[in-house]
Amino acid sequence: MKPFIYIASLRRTGSTVLSEALTLLPYSFIFLEPKFGEEKFSIKKRDAEMFLKHGIDLEAFKNNWSGNKQKYIIEAFKRELMPHLASYVSQVGVKEIHHDGWRKYIQYFPEMKILLTGRDPRDIYISLFYRVKSGKGNFSGTFCPGAVADDLNKEFQKQLEMHKETDCLKIRYEDLCTNENLFDKILTFVESEIPAIGDIGSFNALNPKRQDEYELHGDQITDKRVNRWHHESDKNLVMEAQKTFDLMPEYCEFWGY
Repeated sequence: MKPFIYIASLRRTGSTVLSEALTLLPYSFIFLEPKFGEEKFSIKKRDAEMFLKHGIDLEAFKNNWSGNKQKYIIEAFKRELMPHLASYVSQVGVKEIHHDGWRKYIQYFPEMKILLTGRDPRDIYISLFYRVKSGKGNFSGTFCPGAVADDLNKEFQKQLEMHKETDCLKIRYEDLCTNENLFDKILTFVESEIPAIGDIGSFNALNPKRQDEYELHGDQITDKRVNRWHHESDKNLVMEAQKTFDLMPEYCEFWGY
């Protein structure tokens, strides 16, 4: 198979659209936040149904490696499930937004290609604010600039670890949405052979909580949410977004904001 792909994202940084862009059967498939590194297996219903049509029972695999055996699930994923997937798709990967278990991934997939994603913290804050406000997103604890910055900085430290210890490709959301040549660079880095951009919009189209995003972007990568904070009419919200930005100097330097 082609190298395993690990999309190491922070929340609201374009990770879903990137995952979809890299998913095109039978060339490649990216699991959305399966959490193998956390000794779990979170399965999307549509994925289970799709693979079952090809004789791959993800639910049965998950159930077989539940309970006391669950701590071995990433090993089982490589040893038992990957050979079955290889009969149907040439390249497999995952997208995660929590990275405490990233070293477990690289332990079992030492040649994996890591894609780091980032976005202007002001836009992350505003995007997350509206998701939480509408009840379509979640955030543990009090939603405020300090809490959001702490959450993002925690995962960013894991991104820094990856960047220092492995070969990674940095992808800014703004560049993904505006630079037509970036996707070709991504394909080269992960050694992908997909002939076109993948199944963009499929997750949002089937998710009731993502219908607003699907209506906005459809099945395209668009720049409609780039520099969102510039166009936000709620001045207090923009001030809170700026506070988040100011609390993330190391992140902003790393990502060039």
